Amino acid sequence: MERKTELDLNKISENTIKRYSGRYKELGKSIRTLGWGNKEQQMLRFANTLRADDLNGKAVIDIGCGFGDYFDFLSNERIQLKSYTGTDINPDFINEGNKTVKEKCEFIEADLLKDDLLLKHNSGWDAGIMLGLLNYNLGSPDLNYQYSEKMISNAFRLVNNVLIVDFLSSKLFEGYPKEDFVFYHDPATMFDFASSLSSNTVLVHDYEPIPQKEFMLFIYK
Repeated sequence: MERKTELDLNKISENTIKRYSGRYKELGKSIRTLGWGNKEQQMLRFANTLRADDLNGKAVIDIGCGFGDYFDFLSNERIQLKSYTGTDINPDFINEGNKTVKEKCEFIEADLLKDDLLLKHNSGWDAGIMLGLLNYNLGSPDLNYQYSEKMISNAFRLVNNVLIVDFLSSKLFEGYPKEDFVFYHDPATMFDFASSLSSNTVLVHDYEPIPQKEFMLFIYK
């Protein structure tokens, strides 16, 4: 795919922080602040990540962790992690996460694309989770695909076993209208890119729309 426009990573990060901090100021610690439709939809996405690996005894990094809801989900599923590291570029979310001390759980403010803090901090994470980070429309397909590839490449460097990433699918579900502010990735394009990182890649496109059609990639080392 020909690249025509260069990413402005500073601008993307600034806009992302501004967008979510605005929601946080208005809504507080709410599922709507994170852009999830409702708790049920969030739980369905979380549940599909468990198809990738048995996370019992594993060290997990949750990139774009929000309020750390994934840790709570795993705890409720009786999954005993070795450790959980939640990272986000938004200080409001990290501050919320740090309000409650949880065993084997930490929160770090970090930008995956702008610094190497996470690489320096790397504690041997077995699995990486990256949910909902790649859905915002940056203005052109070219920019979105550049951004997604950079995010996935950097995240894949952090894990020893598997990176789990979700996307809104360009294979649209007839029962839900297309929205202009989000970006719909082509599953084949993203599978091809992930396969350039690892030949051991799984595309999961078979779960029900929640409410839009989505897919996940499980990229194994």
